Amino acid sequence: MNIGIVGPIATEYVADFLATNTDNLPRGYPGAPLMGVLIGQLLKQGHKVSAFTTDSSLYASGATVKASGPNFDFYICPSRPRAWRFNSYRLGRAIDGFAYEIQQLKNAIKLANPEIVHAHWTYEFANATIKAGRPHLITCHDAPAVVFRYTRSLYRAIRYLVARQVFRNGSYFTTVSTYMASSLRNYVKDDIEVVPNPLADYVLEKGAPRARPETRRIGLICNGWDLRKNPKPALEAFAKLRCRQPIAELHLYGVDFEVGGHAQTWCIQQGLNSGMVFHGVTPHKQLIEQLEQLDLLLHPALEESFGVVIAEAMALGLPIVAGQNSGAVPWVVGSEGVMDIDCCAVLTDVSDSLKISAALDEVFDEGYLKRSLAGYLRARKMFSPKAVTDSYLAIYKRILLGSVNE
Repeated sequence: MNIGIVGPIATEYVADFLATNTDNLPRGYPGAPLMGVLIGQLLKQGHKVSAFTTDSSLYASGATVKASGPNFDFYICPSRPRAWRFNSYRLGRAIDGFAYEIQQLKNAIKLANPEIVHAHWTYEFANATIKAGRPHLITCHDAPAVVFRYTRSLYRAIRYLVARQVFRNGSYFTTVSTYMASSLRNYVKDDIEVVPNPLADYVLEKGAPRARPETRRIGLICNGWDLRKNPKPALEAFAKLRCRQPIAELHLYGVDFEVGGHAQTWCIQQGLNSGMVFHGVTPHKQLIEQLEQLDLLLHPALEESFGVVIAEAMALGLPIVAGQNSGAVPWVVGSEGVMDIDCCAVLTDVSDSLKISAALDEVFDEGYLKRSLAGYLRARKMFSPKAVTDSYLAIYKRILLGSVNE
């Protein structure tokens, strides 16, 4: 099958599939390792893949860059660097609803002419896919209305309107969790099939079920200092735990969690920084190696459409503390919101630092090994690249046969 994959694709995540040195290639669109995982599995199963993404560094030249490898073509299209101010003689990309980016992607898709196109996220990538006029599948990785509710801005309002256009004009949709399927029910005319995100092989090759440790090394991976990510109660909860258990460590990763960043500054101001190690943005493979050395993942987000880092921690054998009402989180960890010893997580009210602190204590009780084993096994059953890709391939075939949702 000749398959197009459109979405936020970083060059580093597809470098192994290219026959050229990638040092001089544009970096692509960083932030979603799962895109490279899906592409790699499709290639492994013998399919031809054309992948499409954007990079603002190409705007000055206006030229799409193409790199290739066995059965693989990678198109990096220009995008405007600024959302609001003029980009040379063009408006900011948000003002016209990403029209330039959509046109560039559409042109590349039509040039490659795949049998079917699979777009990820319901914004410019999906809009370009629809306009290219090929049979298509759109995977919804977030609920635009929910994102807008937590991040009230004009930019997010425009993104929401772009997504509404995609929902109105798209033909076939999947999403990544049962929570997301429920959240999007009113936006599309047919039921949305659930296909979870895949984990990279290098994640699944690591980790093991683990016995209760003597250490208390906790990881928190959070990209952004905002209401939805909800870091403040988690930091306060760790400070309470540290008073009871001075050996406790909190390792913090992601945007705003670097040395001297927003999170550390706030913690110092509040007198909460004891025992905290601020790592900031960390390359994914390095992040996984460091996460494997920890004992627990603390995930305080108020809402998640999936939560890849939770699934990765499960695969490594780390128990989880996370929100009992945080969107897809209970489904990802294998719970219906009940704190069950056979589940890999202790779920709690993550808006309350006292309850988070109590949950951190509970995770290290006699059920630690069972939680570790439950997550380790569930991650391999639900989130392996082959299982996810096989589900998508079955949907592609049904779309091409015209039998989806019949």
